[in-house]
Amino acid sequence: MFASGIVRTPRGILVDYGGTLVEEAGFDVRAGVDLLLAHLTNRPPSLGADDVLPRVERVAREVSARRDLFQIEAPWPAVTRLIYDYFGVAFDRPLPELELEFWNATVTTHPMPGAREALGALAQRGIALGVVSNSSFRGAVIQHELTKHGLGALLSVVVASADYAVRKPNPLLFETAASLLHLPPQDIWFVGDRHDTDVTGARASGMVSVWFRPPKDRGDQTADLVVSSWSELLDHVRASGP
Repeated sequence: MFASGIVRTPRGILVDYGGTLVEEAGFDVRAGVDLLLAHLTNRPPSLGADDVLPRVERVAREVSARRDLFQIEAPWPAVTRLIYDYFGVAFDRPLPELELEFWNATVTTHPMPGAREALGALAQRGIALGVVSNSSFRGAVIQHELTKHGLGALLSVVVASADYAVRKPNPLLFETAASLLHLPPQDIWFVGDRHDTDVTGARASGMVSVWFRPPKDRGDQTADLVVSSWSELLDHVRASGP
């Protein structure tokens, strides 16, 4: 239901990536390390995954885990250099070229139930669609993953924090995505599963905030609209106007 009781028909809908469009089913860190070790030009014979993994864990703890606190993104190439330059090694290809290979070696996702069908129905209504994701991987990588699940062609904009330095809930990221959709924020619904990043950022930027699959105990946190599934979201869009 709408918390405010006010329905604004969307001309555009922006969607969070993980937990909303896709379910992140796995992240195999060791497979990624093995992939990158195979691309070293000067790998010491004694350097293996067991030597690198503690450094990976430390960088994740001291850098990656603090990104939300400062709303600043740490792009994958920079984080990877922080890990591997420590060992005095070099790669046989530029890191941006290895990014997609690393992603394919480590990440497993599944589309959320009903997402493809709902996006298709929304597109048929002439609603502009896009993604805004907090990710250390570039938008092109996110687009690649969405295309694997038949979702990419339905989305005209993919905005990843890695390409813009800031993370949700910083309104700068939401405003950029709205401009890329060629729409004012007030004409856009933003759909996401996290209150602290998705709902908060959407409301701060003037969009209609849609909390997707919130926990049962929501406390006093509010969103403009709360839905439990993609089909429920589609029903609200249909009810909001032609």
